Amino acid sequence: MVKKLDKLEDELKKMAFKDGADIITHIDPKGIVVGNWVRLKCQYGCPSYAKKLSCPPYSPSPEDTRQILKEYSKAYLLGYTGSIFKKYGTEQFDKIFPQALKDIRKSVFELEKHAFLSGYYKSFTYGFCGPCTMCEQCVAEEGVLTCENAKESRPSMEAAGIDVFKTVRNTGLELEVQNEIDPDKLRMFTLLLLE
Repeated sequence: MVKKLDKLEDELKKMAFKDGADIITHIDPKGIVVGNWVRLKCQYGCPSYAKKLSCPPYSPSPEDTRQILKEYSKAYLLGYTGSIFKKYGTEQFDKIFPQALKDIRKSVFELEKHAFLSGYYKSFTYGFCGPCTMCEQCVAEEGVLTCENAKESRPSMEAAGIDVFKTVRNTGLELEVQNEIDPDKLRMFTLLLLE
């Protein structure tokens, strides 16, 4: 039996807020912006390009993403601000960031799993903000194309061609480029699709 959507939404919000999210808002999948140019930022700007199975060229292409989004009528944008990093202590940001991403990715996957077990069998979350951090070194670097954590590994929105900035702004939220990362002002987002 499929759980009523309003009850599921309440449960998802509680779970997300407990794990550090400070925003969970509905977005029409038609408002999710996909751009071919987004993958260029991965290919010509990210050292993880072709080194992670959740990154391009292995992640869904922008055209794949456009087609997939047409199969959904419900989506939720989840936002996290830099305040989430305070629970990791006062270590240098570059040292705590990978662990924080692992924890957030796990939390986001649990949201997808909860929605699935609530009868929303098409539920899918995107990974969180940049390359996957589940493994120290991805098997892709050894030429192996079978992920050791395929059950939980997900491409980030940008790896799938989603224009995160425009998509976030379409909901009325703000998201700006930072010249220098200030953990207190950092805002990161991911997406949960439901049907």
